[in-house]
Amino acid sequence: MTGSIAILTLTKTSYQLGKKLKKCLAENEVEVVHLYGLEKYVEEKKEEYQNHQFKSGFSEIFNSYDHLVCIMATGIVVRHLAPLIQDKQKDPAVIVMDEKSQFVISLLSGHVGGGNALTREIAELMEAQAVITTATDVQNVTAIDSLSQSINGWYPDFKETTKKMNSLLAAHKKVALLDEENIVSDTRGLTVINNLANDVIKQYEATIVVSFRQLANLPRACYQVVPRQFVLGMGAKKNTPLSVIEKEFEIFCGLHDIHSRSIKKIVSIDLKKEEPGIIAFANQLEVPFETFKKEELEASSLKYPQSDFVKSIVGIGNVALSAADFATNGKVMTDRYGHNGVTFALGKD
Repeated sequence: MTGSIAILTLTKTSYQLGKKLKKCLAENEVEVVHLYGLEKYVEEKKEEYQNHQFKSGFSEIFNSYDHLVCIMATGIVVRHLAPLIQDKQKDPAVIVMDEKSQFVISLLSGHVGGGNALTREIAELMEAQAVITTATDVQNVTAIDSLSQSINGWYPDFKETTKKMNSLLAAHKKVALLDEENIVSDTRGLTVINNLANDVIKQYEATIVVSFRQLANLPRACYQVVPRQFVLGMGAKKNTPLSVIEKEFEIFCGLHDIHSRSIKKIVSIDLKKEEPGIIAFANQLEVPFETFKKEELEASSLKYPQSDFVKSIVGIGNVALSAADFATNGKVMTDRYGHNGVTFALGKD
């Protein structure tokens, strides 16, 4: 299980159970697990809730961790969750467990947040009963949001598409899957097909298409899930507007037949770490922006054509190519693209 986990407790009994769970998760190679409890029960000061108050502590933890495991009554958790819940794509997973470790309940963000998977993992570790109520899981079929998360995917109109597709799957309607990348492992409830010919897809209520390509004019009831697989090396002149970056990136995607959402990370030299246009562009694509020091990129830069002008500005002869090379251990897939003060190069991690 990836992501940070906070274990929340309220009583002495739940705190002791939390200690046991924390140890089990750590032994199961979960890297970040923190235990919290009331001041009078905890053994270390860092385990106390903020301001010694469960309410304020719960709020802080909700906004700081990927998963919350609450060893307490479900009603308490629901009351404290109510004012904090925003969006299923952003909210952390919330799991409830009783003090006797009989039941582990997936309460919030079961699919996108990974709550269902962690619930099963904890139930196995603690020899408890997992309680999962999402319709697709109950019907033993996959869900489009779970499928997408498993391949680091993206798809448009998230809420509407998720509701529509998961309803079809939970009702055991005929849904097809065209997986161009052959990366989907959970195909429960799906029929795998190998093309989108009309006589094929008309047999199904809907079709999920997994592809990093920009697919125009998809047939009716076809929904593309774009796996985010590529690292985008990038450079830009100071104060290059976002509108210029967007236009050049659109051209770059067209040249290499990739969907704009197939990018998993943007990388550059650290001199560009505060560049407003690049930061705004990364935010728009909802991907991290990572930078490297000149010394880190120097060896990579020597593999590619040099620009004396670029070297006079940043200290190495190229930025997009060297950043993409360094970030992917040499797996660069394209030549350098440069126009209007913007440069791109694509790598695959």
